[in-house]
Amino acid sequence: MGVKTIETRSWATHHRGSILVHASRGKAGSVFASEPAFKKYIPDFNKLPFGAIIGAVSITAIVAVTQTGLPDLAMAQLTMEEKAFGDYTSGRFAWLLSDAVMFTKPVPARGMLNVWDYSGELPGSW
Repeated sequence: MGVKTIETRSWATHHRGSILVHASRGKAGSVFASEPAFKKYIPDFNKLPFGAIIGAVSITAIVAVTQTGLPDLAMAQLTMEEKAFGDYTSGRFAWLLSDAVMFTKPVPARGMLNVWDYSGELPGSW
């Protein structure tokens, strides 16, 4: 959807550029589904694709949350959604994203932890 421009993680990666976005099979996020920031974009959590590649995005930079000024300056400028969609506590990393593309049809795929290579087929030329 392109709503998130920052993905927060507990770890960093050296990868920059295009990366596929995989939605896990787990449904732990259902506890947040009724929150206003999520409900605006996800009217029915149970209809989301799980266990699938749902799109692609470009990682432009990865910075430690504490090294970006995010807790002070940028946090005040983040949208309500961006704040709700991330964890900006000390020790975490902000993955700065651009060029989000949502696939019209999710591609079923088994996910893995960390960044991993996908060798299956993808829709069209994204």
